[in-house]
Amino acid sequence: MTAPDCPRCGRTLTPFTVMLRRNRWGGTGPAPRPEAWWECPGCGWLGCERRAGTPPAPMRRLEGEDGDCMFCGEEESNVASEPHLREDGLLGDWMVCLACGTSNGRRLGPPSR
Repeated sequence: MTAPDCPRCGRTLTPFTVMLRRNRWGGTGPAPRPEAWWECPGCGWLGCERRAGTPPAPMRRLEGEDGDCMFCGEEESNVASEPHLREDGLLGDWMVCLACGTSNGRRLGPPSR
């Protein structure tokens, strides 16, 4: 796999693995999430490649209560995709805890006019 360049500063992105650590049925150990995860060693840009061959989509680090994982309790561990318009007409995003690997779609509310 060839590492892509950072869309913000142009440096080569560094891959990292996000492990699923919760709800591993049958007592199996942690397993990697199916996405490819990238971080820039220069500017800190963070991205997730959900489908092979597509450029990594930007993920933003969440702060405050939103940054703390409601599943594992790790502080400042949640990241989220850019907001997008959902099928129900509301804005939403996709949140992932980098500590436990749990992901969740979120409703953010109506789009701003």
